[in-house]
Amino acid sequence: MTGAAPSAPPARQLLLMRHAHAAPAPFGEMGQDADMRRPLTPQGRTMAARNGDILRQRRFAPELVLVSPALRTVQTLEALGSFYGDRQPAIRHVNTLYEATPAIIRGLLYEVPEKCSNIMILGHNPGLSALVWHWACGRCGPEHENMLQHGFPPAAMAWFSADKAWNTATDSEIHLQDLSCR
Repeated sequence: MTGAAPSAPPARQLLLMRHAHAAPAPFGEMGQDADMRRPLTPQGRTMAARNGDILRQRRFAPELVLVSPALRTVQTLEALGSFYGDRQPAIRHVNTLYEATPAIIRGLLYEVPEKCSNIMILGHNPGLSALVWHWACGRCGPEHENMLQHGFPPAAMAWFSADKAWNTATDSEIHLQDLSCR
């Protein structure tokens, strides 16, 4: 053989995505309830729709979507449009994704059934940013590290892969495949 065989797609894919740009809480309204009701801005809807285009181009079809119940995350998922192919994923609204720490987000993966290979988690900072940094820092190329040093802005996406099931893969077995932090 003269050429290298094309590489197979990763056995398991995980997409961590932050919600798109949201409006601030109405003036004078404070607290968790007001924050949970923050909708996407028109710019946020556009950002999410563009991400949906990217996901369709990548043919990413999650079997499971874990989404925070905050209005802005639910609207982000809706604005992505259908990128699932011919099968609709199981969509679970997970209260603990709101204000989740990296440990909570990581813990959700331990609860995923072994047969579930492709997962999307749609949530918030600072938990998502910290988990992406933890899994990627020092183990990815300089272009990705440079992006991560500037944060994980609204609508940012990070793709990870693992050869083992998500409920058994250790942190060192989870690898950054791509990053979009526009």
